[in-house]
This record gives sequence, structure tokens and C-alpha cells, in this order.
Amino acid sequence: MANDWTSKQLFAEFMAMILFVWVGTGSAVASAEWDGGSSDSARVLEIAIAFGFGISVLVYGIGHISGGHINPAVTLAFVVLGEQSIVSGLLYWVAQFFGAIVGSFVLWGCTSGLTAGCEETPGSAVCSASAIDGGDDYGPPFGLGVNIVSSSISQGNAFFLELVGTYILVITVLNAAVHAKSGAGNAAPIAIGWSVMLAHIVLVPFTGCGINPARSLGPMYVAYFGGLGDLVWSKGWRVYYTAPFVGSLLAASTYRFVFKECDAVAAPSKDVDGSDSIDVAPAKSAEGTA
Repeated sequence: MANDWTSKQLFAEFMAMILFVWVGTGSAVASAEWDGGSSDSARVLEIAIAFGFGISVLVYGIGHISGGHINPAVTLAFVVLGEQSIVSGLLYWVAQFFGAIVGSFVLWGCTSGLTAGCEETPGSAVCSASAIDGGDDYGPPFGLGVNIVSSSISQGNAFFLELVGTYILVITVLNAAVHAKSGAGNAAPIAIGWSVMLAHIVLVPFTGCGINPARSLGPMYVAYFGGLGDLVWSKGWRVYYTAPFVGSLLAASTYRFVFKECDAVAAPSKDVDGSDSIDVAPAKSAEGTA
């Protein structure tokens, strides 16, 4: 059987994840109050728009190449539904997780100057949020948007929130971009981006909104590398690597047993960007091609 993946597809997922993490978590760093103060509502909306619009732009950009997953939870749904092989799914995961780490390193390189003057102004918001060992040194600014469970909720709350947020995203992907009778067409990436934006509006105050294990790992790894281990290994960090996959499996099950059309009447499958798929191999690919 021919491979249902190509190096071009893997690089597209890798590149898109670098840019997605840079845009999304970059908005979290950029919108943080560097010198104190509060603008929580406006900040939540800014972050939500960045993540939502970011995923729409990138799905349009690479959907015709790799299917535009840009999320291991989305890839899992494609694998369990038989739209993608296990080997292809694992390779997509490698590209996505590695891309997220590189994206966080790129963001650190872009924002490292925020902590350059912390020796003179250690009490500023950015310095306090980035301090290592009580202020003897400083790590990546604001932990590069690392996901943290709010002290106001339990880990069970956080798990359920992340599960539901991921479910909204994955069921939107499947019904808007994969379903045989979807009328979204080339507008599917807009619907997908809106689902990400809506999830962030709800989840950011509670969990920072992961719904994407790669997006969570990138800042977590780089923040730990930069000395912010206490920030990284905080309450509920495991939620970001379990709940999204459970939400994805539930969404895939809903699609498979409730919404999916019978193979006998199904139309040609589609990419995540909503366009008809044409692949070089006869086996089904990550783009849902035959």
C-alpha cells in the first residue's frame, strides 16, 4: 500500500504549528500588562481573536497540502475515523509537537528584551511573572503564554472545560470540512477559526485554553528550559495532554455514529479547508482523499 503521507505534508504541519504558536501565544505575551494594571476582558478577546483568526489563515494556507490539522487532537480524530493511517498520524504528531516547541523558541527570541531591564525594575509585572528563584534571574517573559489552571477551579473543572472546548473544535472540523453534505466549502476554515475563538473566549480565564496538546507543550517545554519549572509543573498540567484527546474521541464518535453519511452515498471527501481532495496515492491521506 502506498504511503498516505509525504514530506511536504509533514513540513506544512511543522511550519504551520510554528506560526500558530507564535501568533497565539505571542498575543498572550503582547496583551499582558507589562507594568501592572488590569484589562482582563479586552485581553481575553485579543487572545481569542489571535488564535481563531490564526488557525483560519493557516488552514487556508496549508489545507490543500496537509489537510491543515495543526492540532494532534484533530489528527487523532482523522486516524480513528479511518481517514488517515496510524503511521501518518504519528508522523503528523511529531511534526506538530516539534513545530510548537520551535515556535515557542522563536517567540522567546522575539520577546527576550522584555526582561532585559529586570535587574533595575524587579517589581514590574513582566519581571515578577518571569522571575526565577525569587528574582535572581529571569526566564521567558510571562512563561510565553504557558497554560495554567486557575486557582479558582478544580482540576476536574479544568478537564471538563478542555474536553468541551476540544469537542467544539473537532466536531466543527468534521461537520464543516469532512462531511459529505457540508455546504461550508471553502469557508470551512472560517467556521473552524470561529470555533477556536469561541472556545478561547470561554476557557482563557479558567485554563488559558489549551484544546491543542502541541500548543500546550511548546510554551511548557521552553518555559521549563528557561528556568520556570515552578510555573510549568503547576496544578493540573496533565489536563492539557488528556482532555483534548478525550474530547476528540467523543467528537469523532458523535460524527461516526450520528452525522456521517453512509459510504454508499458519500460524496468525495474534503480537506479541512473544505475543498475537494486530490492526492497522489490511492490510499486515504490526512486530507481525506481517496
